[in-house]
Amino acid sequence: MRVPLLATLPLLLMCAAHKPGPPLPFQAMAYNVLFSSTEEDASLGVIEAELPDVLCLTEVTPGFSESFRRRLGQQYPHTFFAPRAGTWGVGIASRHPLRHGQRFAQKPHRMPAAEAQVKLEGRWLKVVCAHLMPPGAQHKKTDDLFDSMEKNAQLREKQGAELVKRYEKETGPVLLLGDMNETREGAAMRAFATAGFLHACDGPQAACGATWPGATSVLPAVAEIDHILGRGLVFSDARVLRKGGSDHYPVQVRFDFAPPTAAPPAQKAP
Repeated sequence: MRVPLLATLPLLLMCAAHKPGPPLPFQAMAYNVLFSSTEEDASLGVIEAELPDVLCLTEVTPGFSESFRRRLGQQYPHTFFAPRAGTWGVGIASRHPLRHGQRFAQKPHRMPAAEAQVKLEGRWLKVVCAHLMPPGAQHKKTDDLFDSMEKNAQLREKQGAELVKRYEKETGPVLLLGDMNETREGAAMRAFATAGFLHACDGPQAACGATWPGATSVLPAVAEIDHILGRGLVFSDARVLRKGGSDHYPVQVRFDFAPPTAAPPAQKAP
């Protein structure tokens, strides 16, 4: 039976409207690689399989840093690593030119983050690799778990506010990613949203969800605490990669620079 063209026109228009566009040109990944992991090769394997343009690593130990350079040094010739024994190591790796890498304290605590400028096809991007205070970190021997969680929630709120303050005058695009140790309802995450940072998992074709506990746990992931956010950027195809050798799953996203906002028309003098 021949279907009239006019009858098929609405369906054709609907298909055209939902047809995905070309993939965005760059990829970023946030990955807490677990300082005590005995499955380092599996974590490196995830990175090697995906090869994101920009990579934020947390809990980077000297051993992991050396293994990364041996296995992935050719793919990532531009790095800023600040490895530490324990949970405080942090690093940024890029397949593109990188400058001004530095480690800084996430005030009001000394727990470090890293930042750098990465050049993507002629444009500079500020990359911030953060690791906010873990919920169960004990500050005093007399603190029980409830005390620790309350204190650390308050500390993350202050850390989030300081990060917002640090980049509030940044005029270029900013990619903020890492292990935030709280869900989107947390105070630091709300501060980022208020400051204009978009969440990658709110973009089209997102397949996100819980990131902790990850591949090394027998328990299913229950909390989304690893995040990728951006200002002056657009995101698509965000996803949680349910593999690796850490107690966190990595998060990956495609991104591009947001188009410039048109200036409002000039007002004529009365």
